[in-house]
Amino acid sequence: MSADNTAEQVSLIGAELARRTEQLGAAVASAVWAEIDFYQHAEVVSSDELIESCTANVRFIFSGLAGPQSFDTTPATETGESRAQSRVPLPVVMAAYRIGSHLIWQALLDIVEAHDSISRHALLAVTERIWEAQDVYTNAMTHGYRRRATQQAVDDEAERAALTEALFSGTVSAGHSPWEIADLLGLPTRGPYVVVAARTPELGKHALSGIVDKLRSLDIYSAWRLLPELQIGIVHLPSDAARAGLIATLRRTSSHGAGVSPRFDALSDIGTALRYARIAVTGTSADEPVVEFEDSVLGVAAVTAPDVNLRLADAVLGGLDGAADRNLLFQTFRVWAAHRGSIPDAAAALFCHPNTVRHRLRRIEEHTGRSIGVPLELAELCLAFEIDSRLR
Repeated sequence: MSADNTAEQVSLIGAELARRTEQLGAAVASAVWAEIDFYQHAEVVSSDELIESCTANVRFIFSGLAGPQSFDTTPATETGESRAQSRVPLPVVMAAYRIGSHLIWQALLDIVEAHDSISRHALLAVTERIWEAQDVYTNAMTHGYRRRATQQAVDDEAERAALTEALFSGTVSAGHSPWEIADLLGLPTRGPYVVVAARTPELGKHALSGIVDKLRSLDIYSAWRLLPELQIGIVHLPSDAARAGLIATLRRTSSHGAGVSPRFDALSDIGTALRYARIAVTGTSADEPVVEFEDSVLGVAAVTAPDVNLRLADAVLGGLDGAADRNLLFQTFRVWAAHRGSIPDAAAALFCHPNTVRHRLRRIEEHTGRSIGVPLELAELCLAFEIDSRLR
């Protein structure tokens, strides 16, 4: 068949398809609505919007029959951006495109069957141009979708960061209470919560990559804020199982240490909890990457006024500074206190004789001028050692 005859037949097919544009666009929209559940239930794209989009897609594809040209992909890009803005998942959009492609192909076959004179060469020429146009349209749509989705992700992250910062700093507006901010962040408005502070590997880099999704997979809700040297977060822990899941996740994820505050119920206590988490992270090491701040009277007292407490600790323990075995004496007192003042238990933990523990305790009494047998003086010793443990 001559080239002229093929061109005439291509023009005939193009005219027939163009005549069916509105009808085919509506048919595609109807099929998409019927076959894809998302469009039926999500209510983010109206029926009229879907028909308009499908018709524009069909019109664009048929424009490819006019021959080699530079396609105006603006409608495709706008469709992609619109679907991303409406948060329609990309696989759903691509599924709609597949339905449209099938119906366009069926319409082409109907025209060929109705006109016996249309040759194989003409059919191949039309098919090639249609798929070329479809590829161009799909690529432009996908590019627009991903560009908008990326911007949305950035905007969403910025909004969450601002809300989380407001929650931590207490700088809430008159229109948003801490509980309303928690709700906007997807957090339960009732505790218990903990605050986590994790060291960043580099300035401004996330310490706990993907932590929100990892915890969400355990049915744990959280919100996070990235600071220059720390990544801080508030985590809802409704059960001991949730707490265990958090600690296990932090151990797997954190490479530079993470501190966890005691549990608290009132969002107004988040500032105090953050201070405890910051202190806890200072006690992490390669062997102990996650440290929980103990919810104890001594622990709280030790960190409430750090500058004042350090001076108090120096006043009580200063006499031990010159001792050659200072570290051993400090360790012995802490182990003895941890074992409720039981010398046999402390000796077993330290792998030494009970008399050795007694001797070391007497030396502490001599160097500090305080007796472990006098309640008030013992309390001073316990607080001083607690301050030294947490703040140095």
